[in-house]
Amino acid sequence: MTEIDLLQQIGFNKYEAEAYYALLSHGPLTGYEVGKYSHVPLSRSYEILERLLEKGLVLVQPGEPPRYSAQEPQLVFHRIRSTMETTLNTLATSLASLAPTERASEFWVVRGRQHILTQIKAMIAKAHLTLELVLPTDCDLMENLAQAHERGCRIFHPTTTAQDEQSANVVLLVCNGHEALMGIMSPPSSCQAVVSSNVALL
Repeated sequence: MTEIDLLQQIGFNKYEAEAYYALLSHGPLTGYEVGKYSHVPLSRSYEILERLLEKGLVLVQPGEPPRYSAQEPQLVFHRIRSTMETTLNTLATSLASLAPTERASEFWVVRGRQHILTQIKAMIAKAHLTLELVLPTDCDLMENLAQAHERGCRIFHPTTTAQDEQSANVVLLVCNGHEALMGIMSPPSSCQAVVSSNVALL
């Protein structure tokens, strides 16, 4: 994933990311030079730079033509992080008040290795009584499990003998005796796991 892709993930659009990256790479530039050193169309370069200026992401040196300089990344990221944390805290408070959907006896599918790992980490974070789990050897959850252990959670993680390739990708997790996850961790993009509190599954 390129720097341009990462900038887009934190709120820049493509042309904003291209322009900001060009300014960081080449120093202060005019709109024409930004278009020359990036994929920003020349016809839109000053528009994009003025938008970055309004957002506090660049500085301008008045002149004919004006020149623009990127704000220091640490300053930019600190402000974005602060804004994002405020937004997330507000959302967490407001959404927590919504009535939870009853889904205890139903079965729900999580698809994709990264999403399954996120679900596993969330379940481990909720564990306060017991965790029973079988994990593939390449799942690095030692820190998460250590935190659960520090909370007083009892962890049952049986050692396994030699496994074939398919069984080595199996993940099984029971959290506090009332929520379970079971699935396969390969192939990464299309693997699936089922999450449920169904009594029969438990």
